[in-house]
Amino acid sequence: MIFSVGGRSANTAATAGHVAAALWNPHATKLLRLKEIWVYKTVGTADNHRLSKITTRGTPGSTVTPDADNCWSPNKIAPPSGALLDLAAYSVQPTVESPGLANANLPGTVGSGFIWTFDSPYYVEPGTGISVNTPQAVILQASDFTFIWEERETWEPR
Repeated sequence: MIFSVGGRSANTAATAGHVAAALWNPHATKLLRLKEIWVYKTVGTADNHRLSKITTRGTPGSTVTPDADNCWSPNKIAPPSGALLDLAAYSVQPTVESPGLANANLPGTVGSGFIWTFDSPYYVEPGTGISVNTPQAVILQASDFTFIWEERETWEPR
């Protein structure tokens, strides 16, 4: 089944590695297959983005808990993994793995954005997450984030 969840972040601190948004997989055994991440700016200031795995959740400023309404199937269910969308500003940062998986930047234009699309599967393992954070010591401006992922009972090797 496919799920999506979105929310608006706050500005991060001007420190490298500060997380603006993260999809956290709290489940002990279930994998999330990441499909897309959407990032769209809400302010007119240029900033940079890095996609990184996180190995601890940290303490987010806010959390969105997906429910059955976030399921794309006609047979609506809540995500079996219990996946969560965490948003900045974090009072305790997650542990960000280095190096990052991808970098991007956006101009100082409200509404500018991008979509990371994963044709080959990127799996968010149990007890880990995927984050959008600052690659350099600059503020990642408040933005709208959407994470789209798939969950199944079992995954066949590709």
